[in-house]
Amino acid sequence: MKLEIKRRFNEKDLPDMKSLTGAVDTLHQAASVGQTLFLKHHGVKSEGEFKKRCAAEGRVMKHSQIGWNSCEATLDGFRHIYGTLEESGSYIDRFGISLDWIMGVPEDVRHKFPIGTGLVLKTPEDWAAVGQAVPVQPHFGDHMIGSLNSVENTRLALGAGVTTIGNISQYYTYDYPGLDRERERTEEMVKAVMLMGRFYDLGAIVHSNLDDGYGSLFHDVTNMVGWAMLERHLIEDLMGAGLGQCYGNLFSDPMLRIIFNRAIAKANPRNTPGSMVNGNTIDYSTNIPRNFGVMGAYTLADAICQMKYPTGHAISPIPVTEAVRIPSVDEIIEGHRVIDLMMEKAPYYSRFIDWDKVEAEAELLVTCGRIFFERVMNGLDDMRVDITHPGELLCVLKGIGPEQLEVNFGVGRSDQSALRGRVPVRPTSIIQTISELKNKLVGNQKSKLAQTPLKGITVVMGSSDVHELGKEVCKTIIQEAGATVFDLGATVAPEEFVDTIRETDSRVVMISTYNGIALSYAEELLKIFRDNGLNVKLLMGGLLNENMEGRNLPVDVSKELIELGVNCNNNAEKLVEDILEAVKSQ
Repeated sequence: MKLEIKRRFNEKDLPDMKSLTGAVDTLHQAASVGQTLFLKHHGVKSEGEFKKRCAAEGRVMKHSQIGWNSCEATLDGFRHIYGTLEESGSYIDRFGISLDWIMGVPEDVRHKFPIGTGLVLKTPEDWAAVGQAVPVQPHFGDHMIGSLNSVENTRLALGAGVTTIGNISQYYTYDYPGLDRERERTEEMVKAVMLMGRFYDLGAIVHSNLDDGYGSLFHDVTNMVGWAMLERHLIEDLMGAGLGQCYGNLFSDPMLRIIFNRAIAKANPRNTPGSMVNGNTIDYSTNIPRNFGVMGAYTLADAICQMKYPTGHAISPIPVTEAVRIPSVDEIIEGHRVIDLMMEKAPYYSRFIDWDKVEAEAELLVTCGRIFFERVMNGLDDMRVDITHPGELLCVLKGIGPEQLEVNFGVGRSDQSALRGRVPVRPTSIIQTISELKNKLVGNQKSKLAQTPLKGITVVMGSSDVHELGKEVCKTIIQEAGATVFDLGATVAPEEFVDTIRETDSRVVMISTYNGIALSYAEELLKIFRDNGLNVKLLMGGLLNENMEGRNLPVDVSKELIELGVNCNNNAEKLVEDILEAVKSQ
């Protein structure tokens, strides 16, 4: 076994567990859990308590993600969505609030960084306000536990009555450019999770969106289940909190959504309720009518799943405009109209599903996942990692990364011709989708690519966030065309490109972006290129938008990118020509 651990600090420098426990004891004495309108309305002490009630009663929870960047617009949106749905006899239980990335940065240094497209809460009153507008429970996921500001954000959220808090998966895949304080970040995360553990009996839940972290980067679903077991061991066994896992963005197969839910439930001995199940965004495109079909397919599966296996996961209908822009209030309501119908029709389908087969498939995932889990833990123990210290485990797992974990500890059969040297027991939807897209796009250009027009050209690639679908597809196309590709992976900070460009003498850099910072990311990249005397052409694709001053929603910034000299054609079928033109223009 050969592992390269990209440590950002020496994990042995973390405080011991006795010191961490003492610090959390002090935090706990000063912490309290507030009451939102939702908690008062339903007579519960936490969302977790409400989830257990719903599971017992067979009630399916419903969720929507909110992405406006001002408190006023957010609260107005809450009132409109809740009021409109209630008037029509429908309902919504929880709002996921998309906090800006800057919220994950300690307040004393925020002034040094640009604000993104999410919501910024500036005072305790702002935090409390999101739970007092309507009786719908707020959920804070992004840039909370797992960020540099884990403890303070968790304390403020609990005080506001928010009891399901995440998103721990972002610890692995999201970095805060310009702030290399990884030891502090790890310590903050451990203390925040342990603080949540102090409110476990109340029903507090630590949220993890597997699709935002390393879970999304495995090729084999069985290894993803094993990773889910690792997360649960860290959060529940070692830190004493309850873990509610989320999935769905990258699950295109409706039945796999049901099977995966059953598998992670089987590996949940405490029966901690799940947070939510996200909508499938793999299949969303600019074709809005088709997106309605996609929504119907996954929400029907999720409704069937929660009726058969009530795990507390709230169903989330992703608005059909998600791939184009941040959705409007009415488009969010529209999604709930669709899901209401799917919930009505779900029982008709459920009675004809072969549930014995579902159970067998779920058991296969759990059995193989447990093998992966045990291999990883044994391997770390052999490497003399203190596997009883959650901070050490977090640090080393992040340093190893999903690819090396899958190659060295994965369950699939060894095969050097397969991706990562293993044949997946059950390939993930993202791998299936990437394969289908690659085959289609490569097939459409077969004769052109066969001439290897990019032979001798070196390209450096990376994603500005965790979303890698577009990058992976584009990588295959240009490799088929003869290019040599150096892929830096997901969530790449701009300064990380410099050394690779110099070492490889690359003349083209390709960026996939989805997190609403296209313009500022490009500006920073280009400045770094100029400062380092690098003559390279920048190509960007994905969701090319950003929040502009005076706007509540991010806007398309393609025009501004073009003015900077960035190629943003965003067309995979023109990619070869774009690279040739970029090289020719230098």
